[in-house]
Amino acid sequence: MDTPRLPKLKARKIDGHKGTFGTVGIFGGSNGDAQSQQPRMIGAPALVAMGANRVGCGLVKIAAPDSILNAVLTLAPMATGFPYISEEDRIAVLDRMSSECDVLVIGPGLGTGADTQRFIASVTALTPTNRCKCLVLDADALNALCTLEPFPTRFTLPTILTPHPGEAQRLLDALDIDHNPAGNASQRSLACRSIAERLHCIVVLKGMHTVVSDGHREWVCQHGHPCLSTGGTGDVLAGMIGSLVAQCLNNPDVDDFGVACIAVDTHARCGEVWSQRHNADAGLDPRDLMPLIPELLQRFRNLPLPR
Repeated sequence: MDTPRLPKLKARKIDGHKGTFGTVGIFGGSNGDAQSQQPRMIGAPALVAMGANRVGCGLVKIAAPDSILNAVLTLAPMATGFPYISEEDRIAVLDRMSSECDVLVIGPGLGTGADTQRFIASVTALTPTNRCKCLVLDADALNALCTLEPFPTRFTLPTILTPHPGEAQRLLDALDIDHNPAGNASQRSLACRSIAERLHCIVVLKGMHTVVSDGHREWVCQHGHPCLSTGGTGDVLAGMIGSLVAQCLNNPDVDDFGVACIAVDTHARCGEVWSQRHNADAGLDPRDLMPLIPELLQRFRNLPLPR
């Protein structure tokens, strides 16, 4: 198993504009349902958008239920919104977003109903278009993925999965693989690699010392802090990964695996710096990461670090 060094990012073009640095589309958020006791989730897609924006993509687009979209955009005003009301609407928006966005980040706050399962089945059937080149599946997209029958053996688009240990365990169970994603370092590595090998994708197994594997290469993050163990930080990471992929599609020196590692490392270091600056082990608001992201991402650019 290869352990690669993290690559460098290109300096941004001085004559670039918002159309130069990639477009990220986000599907997330749920209105909830009192009858089935499904929670309403508004913050997750907004946090994805904030993370994507802070990493530097040119445009962010959010698709969410019409009933919550205004609230989501109030939290993330840098994004534009695409509402849907019915399942048919959502599929139509998926078709549009896949033709307008370089990367789709799907799952945060999406909900766990049967409609989500049907939607994720449509997502896994997406074929390469002249625009969308990668999927990032997180949170409820992963939970829905585990329920699909037949379970997909590979994706038609390059795909990055970002499970926490519980979601990874559900994926392993669906694949009938007996590994422990919450175990020691070697067990986590084996679990991550096994999912990546079976599904021919990149897997980011989150947790302290996050593991990234494409089934052939493996990288383990040596940074991080328990202050990141709070709701919403994973949404930020999903946005960061999607944004960096969108920006690096035309960079032959950085592939999706390297991009995922850069995002994980930057996210982990943000937790460390927040803890140091606040002299605290807990109490981080996921939005606290935002001003730290550009500062710590700069270490990967072919430029001197800012003073």
